[in-house]
Amino acid sequence: DLQHGVLEPGDVPGLLRVAEKADLPLLTRVSSHDAATIGRVLDAGVQGVIVPAVESADEARALASACLSPPRGKRSAGVARSALGVVSGGADPLLLPMVETADGLEHVVDILAVAGIDGVFVGPYDLSLSMGFPSPSSPQTIDALRHVMFLAREAGKIVGFYAAHPTLVELAPEADLVAIDSDVTALRLGLAQLFD
Repeated sequence: DLQHGVLEPGDVPGLLRVAEKADLPLLTRVSSHDAATIGRVLDAGVQGVIVPAVESADEARALASACLSPPRGKRSAGVARSALGVVSGGADPLLLPMVETADGLEHVVDILAVAGIDGVFVGPYDLSLSMGFPSPSSPQTIDALRHVMFLAREAGKIVGFYAAHPTLVELAPEADLVAIDSDVTALRLGLAQLFD
């Protein structure tokens, strides 16, 4: 997670080596829509990126262009770890725009229709704030999350979301990808149990 926390793009290669040893795919949430940052992270060899606060088809098209090489996109080619085929095997990276604002929710069908978009990842915490819902676990937020799941399925795309709340975790079987919680929260909870 390069958006929240202290990690930088330069930290990704070390984390990637750990993921490879555990035979786990690695997705990186980038901090912005910046094409250079996205390219740098993909060059490190991750299997895909999650991009925050995507609110329109135009933004989704720009992100797809940043992830794909010509002629389908504008991603620069270079001698990087990903060029060795160590991780990705030459496959296109997974691209999951985050739906986490009122505008993103309004335009989710258009976002899902963009070539190069593999699905969406819902951020229920920011979505609830943006929509004025009481909390990420409120019925309104759950309904919005289920709505996005339905639309993604209709479009033949994958869907994921950030959980970190028991009510949201209950929806995990309905999604393809779920971030159960952050490493910081897991560490805090583990320490609390250890010293309880």
